[in-house]
Amino acid sequence: MTYVSNDPEEASIGKDLGSREFVADERILNDYFEGLEIEAGWYDENPYGARIAPSMTLSSVDGGFPGGGFKNAFGNLWMRQQWRMNAPIVPGQTYTATSKVIDIYDHRSRTLVNSEVTLWSPEGEAMAVGNHHQSYLLSQSSGKVALRDPKAKGGARRFSVPEGDLVEGEPHEISLEMCGTFFHGNANYHTDRRAAEELGFEEVVVGGRMTMSYIGDLMDRHFGRGWFEGGILDIKFTNIVWPEDVVTAKAVITDESDGRANAAVWMEKEDGTVAIVGTASAAV
Repeated sequence: MTYVSNDPEEASIGKDLGSREFVADERILNDYFEGLEIEAGWYDENPYGARIAPSMTLSSVDGGFPGGGFKNAFGNLWMRQQWRMNAPIVPGQTYTATSKVIDIYDHRSRTLVNSEVTLWSPEGEAMAVGNHHQSYLLSQSSGKVALRDPKAKGGARRFSVPEGDLVEGEPHEISLEMCGTFFHGNANYHTDRRAAEELGFEEVVVGGRMTMSYIGDLMDRHFGRGWFEGGILDIKFTNIVWPEDVVTAKAVITDESDGRANAAVWMEKEDGTVAIVGTASAAV
């Protein structure tokens, strides 16, 4: 049975999480590029002829909405993310973000909260809509999180590279210092080992915002305007990425239909372990 909280400070289906302003300012952008160790130049000289922010700076829009989860954060992990994009983010522009809880559901031993966030332009147009599926291990509040062997996971066994045109990014070895930069120096289980141990992990958990951003960067550069103005992303985080893992974002463009280019996307570690798997499409 899905967990139902009577605490007004915790998530409940249909709960309005309110609104806040969002600006892709210089700190966000500098920490994004330096934390991921990717070049910023393409975003200055791109198909728009004017500076734009990377599409996955949208991940920063997700934060800042209290009451959208559970107080028992032990072992919590990001399980799935969906984005539908309509326009690029302009650095320095002030936007409005709103959020609400769409669903709470069970998956294996975890309780997942599906919260939806919408980024609105100053003119009131929806620039992007995202669904963030965060999982909670509510049956446990201390000890160690039991993690399955990556090679034994169903998703890893089923994944196979489809036919099509392969597009891949550069491999990146993610250091603890990179994690600290990307998350603006904040101490949490994505940057600090002690914080990770308090939540049941033996090591820092590299944030899904970081790993997802490598896939976003690949799509930004490959599809350009068609991605920023009509991109759809649906990914699942299938295995944890740890500091010192070497990861590579990859995609196979499988086909074009109904004015869209469709792709399988994934991220794999140096040993072949798949950390993210999903689909993406862009307008053409």
